[in-house]
Amino acid sequence: MKLTRTFSALMLALAASGSVQAIPLSDLLNGGSITAGDKLFDNWALSFYDSSDPLRTFNATNIDVTPLNDGGMDPGPGLSFSVHNGEFSVSGDGLYAYLDATFGFRVSVLDPGKLIKDNSLRLTGGLVHNLGDNGFYIRETIGTSAGLDDLGVKQVEFSWLDPSLGGNGLTSNLTDQATFTPLSSIWISKNILVWATDPGETADLTGFEQRFSQTAVPEPATLCLLGLGLAGLGFARQRRS
Repeated sequence: MKLTRTFSALMLALAASGSVQAIPLSDLLNGGSITAGDKLFDNWALSFYDSSDPLRTFNATNIDVTPLNDGGMDPGPGLSFSVHNGEFSVSGDGLYAYLDATFGFRVSVLDPGKLIKDNSLRLTGGLVHNLGDNGFYIRETIGTSAGLDDLGVKQVEFSWLDPSLGGNGLTSNLTDQATFTPLSSIWISKNILVWATDPGETADLTGFEQRFSQTAVPEPATLCLLGLGLAGLGFARQRRS
């Protein structure tokens, strides 16, 4: 019996001044950048790619990246990744078919009055067909420099591991979030794994998105008044003693 597991999510309306245009990931990996709200996404790099099929190569033109400017301060601006032409699709080969890719980028604020305070990752589309041992998984690290995970690790997954073979059935962890001390820039690295086992099984990741929540930097006058208040409190304590 053929079984299929699929999910989808309605994308939030893209509301921004001016037109919102997708950029192929290939352009970003070739030195390009993209902005969403006050966030600049640059320094894109593909650090790893492997596949069980030695003839298969990574074609970044099949992945469109669209800025999301409709999130306000929380969930904040972000990026939507749309995958086309089966770029992250795998069919079982009777052993273990997979593709494994890692790419990353830097996120910086353009508005000096704002800082990045956390970020989220969400699967938005995909399909697991002929359930057996197949699915897709994204592990994302956040760091203060490229390749570091000192700010957090997120994991999302949609997969099926056959319970009759010792698996745990459906895993549907579609969202994850990391929080950290507000910063003006962070580095993101995504490891994407898609796999299928027996012939007839497929797994197809078609979309994911992430957001970067913001917080306002206190006004200098506010900081000054706070400092004076603390100083006055200290002076009052000294007089009482």
